[in-house]
Amino acid sequence: MAINNTNTVSTKVGLDLTSCYIRIYGRLKIDGSYEVFFNVYKDKASYTANNQDLINSQLDFDFSEFITAPLTSNQGYDYLHDLVIAKLVERGLDIAKLEKVDLV
Repeated sequence: MAINNTNTVSTKVGLDLTSCYIRIYGRLKIDGSYEVFFNVYKDKASYTANNQDLINSQLDFDFSEFITAPLTSNQGYDYLHDLVIAKLVERGLDIAKLEKVDLV
């Protein structure tokens, strides 16, 4: 599961990154909620080449994990992507520049 982001995000050293590839990972909790983690890469090629090249710690944006409300059996990956996009918009990104990709 992933999001293509074309919002500009600043780095901690003051450079601007005009896009990034955000892999989404969830951990099911006992109550049916998910703890959602963001793994951010410069682009999809960086993820594909070596998925250890995370850039989260270099970015000046809140990509910290969050916990969803308990999900039902009808709420699949597409729904989880919607929750992730809503959280990123809440944190300041433009929804028009977030695209769901790699749904499985």
